[in-house]
Amino acid sequence: MVKKSIIGLAVIMFLFSVGLSQAFSYQKTMGLTDKEIVERLTKLEEGQKALRKEMNKRFEDMNKRFDSLDKRIGDLTRIINTMMMVFGGLVVAMMGLVFWDRKTLIEKAKDSAVKKIETDSRLINALRELAKTDKKLAEVMKSFGLL
Repeated sequence: MVKKSIIGLAVIMFLFSVGLSQAFSYQKTMGLTDKEIVERLTKLEEGQKALRKEMNKRFEDMNKRFDSLDKRIGDLTRIINTMMMVFGGLVVAMMGLVFWDRKTLIEKAKDSAVKKIETDSRLINALRELAKTDKKLAEVMKSFGLL
């Protein structure tokens, strides 16, 4: 029994030492030569140049879009300003028409009132002349305060 346990212990020690030796072993990787390093760096630089060109192209495209957007906004601003000026002109014209119409209406009403007063005045004068001969008419005109 002791023999079996010594053999078992020896086997465990052997496996443990093999496992540790592999865990701490250093495996040498394939080394890169200077030529390969230079080639890879050259490829990277070419890729970066291509990316820069593409980025510059995209930025130029965006600048063109912004310029066209600025132009459209400027056009819309001019259209809105024109519409506001036309609307303002229409408002001023309408107000002028209203004031002119009122002025002419007032003048017509004034002329009409003056004509009515003149007609009434002539009629009252005619009635006064008639009241000199007609006593009944004279009394009526006195009652209304026309004599």
